[in-house]
Amino acid sequence: MDPLESQAKHAEYALIGAGPSAICAIPSILKNGVSGDDVIWIDPQFNVGDFGTILSVGSSVPGNTAVEDYQKVIKEIFALFPAFAPPKNQAFEIDQLHPSFVCTLKVAANPMQHITNELRKIVRSLEGKVTNIVSDTERLTLEIMLNDGTRTFIKTKRAILATGSQPKILKLPTMHASVTMIDPTIAFIQTELNEYLRQHPGITTVAVIGSSHSAALATMHCLKAGLTVKQFMNKAYKYATPCVAPDGTKYTQYDNTGLKGDVAKFTQQLLDDIRSGKSEYTNKLKIYIGKDRQEINSLLEQHLVGCSHAVAAIGYQASNTLQVNNQVLSSLSHNNKTTEFDGIKGLFGIGVAFPQQVQAISGEIECAVGVGKFWSTANHPIVREIWRKNSAGA
Repeated sequence: MDPLESQAKHAEYALIGAGPSAICAIPSILKNGVSGDDVIWIDPQFNVGDFGTILSVGSSVPGNTAVEDYQKVIKEIFALFPAFAPPKNQAFEIDQLHPSFVCTLKVAANPMQHITNELRKIVRSLEGKVTNIVSDTERLTLEIMLNDGTRTFIKTKRAILATGSQPKILKLPTMHASVTMIDPTIAFIQTELNEYLRQHPGITTVAVIGSSHSAALATMHCLKAGLTVKQFMNKAYKYATPCVAPDGTKYTQYDNTGLKGDVAKFTQQLLDDIRSGKSEYTNKLKIYIGKDRQEINSLLEQHLVGCSHAVAAIGYQASNTLQVNNQVLSSLSHNNKTTEFDGIKGLFGIGVAFPQQVQAISGEIECAVGVGKFWSTANHPIVREIWRKNSAGA
């Protein structure tokens, strides 16, 4: 045993990561009657994860979550902890926006940062990075590299991973190996893309690969930056659409996979105008659709010619920032109903990397991503009971 491990701190719950899903999980745990002294929260920055940092720089990423979802979560957290609510003369910008508006992540991050600061007054917190988790029949042992460069250990009954995600990597056909991949985060923020183009003059044509909201966002920003875009998709876009079920229940079809906000408006108008030949982008966008990976690869081989750069917006996977029993996170089997990891008692996952799977009234099955969805997951009666009862050593 490492000598430091014998001096490990103990906790009932350890929260790893400080993005929106962790901010939703901690109030749920405390609402279950757990003392703040029994919770340790671990993150290097406590700045709302990527949401509040790299996705909120410059003009920030346009969101795909309605303001009312943020407002609802903030209101419910303030109801649980009245002392968190700021004075009325210090209201957040998001409080003044219409509920149906879709704001940038930077606007939404401000109240999330405020709640983070308040939660840290209640629970124990450590500024550092968890590098390894080892499970045994009694506990989970977390190895942490603190920001000051020293190591420490925590022994806990339960650990909730809210560690975020990273874009999936696409390998282009060998014949196009010289094409430079642009970090999708750059393409998601107009000011960051403009700066990239300033630093890399001469780029005229880029490929955008994907059919998601993120792909549409990248395409929109590339076109607005004056680039020609070749887009490769495996299906046509879907749009989040308000609907009413036969029993009168209101819901949103394609709530998790459909385009929303300014991205939806731009894309819908763009495609309509291109079809009618009216768009200023008619000669700036070419779309190729293949039904499967083989067809997409064939289309890339044929039509990537002329593209010096490409953006792959093909989804996300768990960030492999730590290992669990010598396995990277992306290799673990996660139950998207209960949040548990198969075969590892007391370990749970929530957030973009480990979303809960839901079925809409209209039948489609989607992964629930967004602050309102994370709040619903963390406060679902089944999930709360599993977090309470299932632990290492139980």
